[in-house]
Amino acid sequence: MADQMEETISELVTASGIDLTQLDRTLLRPSPDVQGTTMDGETVLLDLSSGRYYTLNRLGSVIWEQCMKRQTLSAIHAVLCERFEVGAEQALDDMVALANELIQEGLLQQERR
Repeated sequence: MADQMEETISELVTASGIDLTQLDRTLLRPSPDVQGTTMDGETVLLDLSSGRYYTLNRLGSVIWEQCMKRQTLSAIHAVLCERFEVGAEQALDDMVALANELIQEGLLQQERR
């Protein structure tokens, strides 16, 4: 029963967020109603549909920059590992957490190739 419950929870998380088995086939792109600008390593996003502003730190700014270039999640992960002194697992966890948050806020959209 516990195994079945874990499987169901895992399916729910995957359905609403990033599928970790598809990192090399998943692109993130900014939603059409989002404008962003980067200054001094921080990015400010404006959701034109809601009027809400968001601020991304250096890590978030690199992720946003790579999304603007239509990079796969695997490619974004590689850039994070290269630019920051962080282990691959931590970089993946941070990337997925932020990406899921930005997707839920409607700032990013997922696309499969």
